[in-house]
Amino acid sequence: MQHHEGDTDQQPRQTAAAEDGVVRALSMANALLNHPGGLSREQIFDKVELYRARRDERDRLTGVQRKRADAALEKLFGHDKAHLRSCGIALSEPSSEDDYRYRIDRRQYGLPDLQLTADEHMALHRAQLLFAHHHIAGLQHALWAINPDYQDVVSPLAPRALQASIGSEAELSHLIDVATIGTRIPVTFRYTGRGRSGAETRRVVPLATGAQGHWYLIAHDLDRDQQRLFRLDRVTGSITALPAATLTEAEAEVVGQIASERLYAQLDVSAVLEPTERQFAERELLCGALRAHQGPAPQTLPKLTDPPGGLRKDDAAAKTERVVNMIALLLAGGGVRPSQLLVKYAITEEQLLRDLLSISLVNTHGFPDTLDVQPFPPLNDEQFVSEYLTADEPIVLHPGSGVLDKPVSLTKPGALSLMIALKALIEVCPAADEHIARAAENLQQKILGIVPRSIAQAAMSMSLSRASADGPLLQTAGEAMDAGYALDLEYADASGRYSSRTIEPVQIVYDGPHTYLRAWCRHAEGERFFRLSRILRMTALPQAAQGAEAAALDLSQSPRPQVPVTAESVPVVLRFAPCAAAQAVMYSPVKQHTDKQTGTRTISTHFATQEAAVRVCLEAGGDIEVIRPAELREEVRRRAEDALAPS
Repeated sequence: MQHHEGDTDQQPRQTAAAEDGVVRALSMANALLNHPGGLSREQIFDKVELYRARRDERDRLTGVQRKRADAALEKLFGHDKAHLRSCGIALSEPSSEDDYRYRIDRRQYGLPDLQLTADEHMALHRAQLLFAHHHIAGLQHALWAINPDYQDVVSPLAPRALQASIGSEAELSHLIDVATIGTRIPVTFRYTGRGRSGAETRRVVPLATGAQGHWYLIAHDLDRDQQRLFRLDRVTGSITALPAATLTEAEAEVVGQIASERLYAQLDVSAVLEPTERQFAERELLCGALRAHQGPAPQTLPKLTDPPGGLRKDDAAAKTERVVNMIALLLAGGGVRPSQLLVKYAITEEQLLRDLLSISLVNTHGFPDTLDVQPFPPLNDEQFVSEYLTADEPIVLHPGSGVLDKPVSLTKPGALSLMIALKALIEVCPAADEHIARAAENLQQKILGIVPRSIAQAAMSMSLSRASADGPLLQTAGEAMDAGYALDLEYADASGRYSSRTIEPVQIVYDGPHTYLRAWCRHAEGERFFRLSRILRMTALPQAAQGAEAAALDLSQSPRPQVPVTAESVPVVLRFAPCAAAQAVMYSPVKQHTDKQTGTRTISTHFATQEAAVRVCLEAGGDIEVIRPAELREEVRRRAEDALAPS
C-alpha cells in the first residue's frame, strides 16, 4: 500500500497502467485525422507525448548511444504504423511528392454502410441469439460494427429457441491463427495425433477448415507430400507462418501449385470431413485405454485451482484494433456498461481496465487534450473489480474531438466469428425461415467485401456440418417446439441405462461436438439436456400440449449442458493427454491444473455414475485417464483387459 503525505487513509497501490503501444498508435491516428494536410515524422513526434518524450531523451544523447536510441525510436514508430494498418486504417507512407507527410484520408476511414435489408437485420439478430451464451471472440462487437443501430438483447425474458457453442476456445484460437495467416500459405505447428505420446512438428499448407463435431484443418502435409486432416484441439501452441527460406525447391514448387489452385482446386470439404464421424476401431481405443491405466496412479496430485476464463491473449496489434473500435462504440453516446464491454470484446476484467486507461491517454488534438472517460476507473485491479465493475455504471466518453467516431474494422476474430455465426444460422434455419437463411447468405457476401483477404479466404473455405443422423431428429424437435407439444423418447444415458420418457423441448443447444435438446422432463420433473446421439427413438405427441413449466423454462437463460450433482454422483480426478487437453472443458471441471512443460491437464469433476466415467475413459482411447479414485482406475483397466481377451 502507498501512503502519501497528507493522506489520512491508506490508498490502494497502483497495479494497472495504460498500454503505451496502444496509446502511441491511436494518438498518431488522432493527430493525422485532425490534420487532413498530413504531418511529417517530426511533427507527429511533437503532437504525441509518448513519442516526444522518447525523442527528447534521444536528443540528449551523443555518438553511438544516440544512433541506437534513434534506431529504437524508428522501430517503435514502424510497429505502431503497422498496427494501425492492420486495423484497417489507411495510413499512407510519405514520399517527396507528399512533402514527406503521413496522411489518413477521412473518406477512407471506418467501415462502409452495408445498407442492410430488413431480412438481413433479422439474420443478424438471429445470429446474436444463437450465440447469446457463448462469448466467441469479437462477435458482439462485429454485430455492432456493421450495424451501429443494433441493440444487445439484454432481457433475460427474451426467448431463445437455439443456442450454439461452435468449438472450444482452443479450437477457435487456432482457427483465428489460420484465418489471419490465410489459406494456401505454408504454416507450422506442434501436433499430437491419437495414439502418439508427444507432439510432433508439422509443416503444412492449409486448404480449408471445417466443423464436424470438432474443428478440423484440411491441409497438404509437406513432409508426407499428401493431403491430411488435423483436429485443431490437438494442436499445441500457436499456428505460425512457415518461412519460405526453409522450403526445399520441390516443396516450393508444390506450394506454388497450391497457391495458384493448380492443386486442390476442386476440394470437396464436406466429403473430406464425412469420414470423421467414424470412430477409431474399438480394439484400438481399448488398447489405448489399457495402456493409460496400467500401473498405479501418481501418489501426489498437482495443485488444482479454479479453471481460467479461457480468453485469448491478444498481441499489440489486436489490442490496438480492439481499443480503436471500443472508442467508436463509447463515442456513439448513451453510455455503455463495463459488463457489456466484457461480453462484446470477450476480454478479462484486468484487460478492460488497461483498455480504459489507454483510452484516457489517447490525444484527440494534441497533448494534453485527451479523451475523458467517466466514471474514471481506479488504478488498482482489485478495486476495479470490487467497486467499478460491481457498480456497473454506464461509461461515457467525452471527446475533445470526434475523429475516432467510427468502427474501423470487425477485428479479425470478430469477422471470422461473424462468418461462423452466419454459417451456423444457415445450417440450423428451419424450412419456414428460408428467407432468413437467404438473407444470411447475402450478408456473408457483403461482409466478404470488407474483411481482410485472408479472413475472406478462410471463411469461403470453411464448412459446418452436423452428423447426418441428427437431421430427422432436429426436424421433429423443431416442429414440436414451434407447435408447443411434447415428445416421447427412448433414451440411453451416459451410463448406458435405457429409459422411456416424455419431454417438452424448448431449445436446441449446439455445444462443441454435441447437439442437445433442452427440455422439461416429465419423468424427472425438472430441466434436462438430451444428447441427440443418445436418442434411440423420438415420437411426436401433437395431442400432448406443453405445460407452464416448459413455458417458464423457454424464457429462462440456459446453462451449459452438464451433469447434475445427485446422491449417485461420483467425484473423480482425470488427467487429459496434451492432445486432448482442450476437451477438459466439456467435463465441467471444478478445479484444474495444466502442466506447462507437457501440456497435460488434470481436473477434478464428477460423473452421474461410475459406469458413465468408465465408458468415457474406454471410448477416449487413452486420451483421458482416471487418477482418483484408485478403484475406478482399476475398473477401467479390468474392463479394457476383459474386452480385449480372446473369446
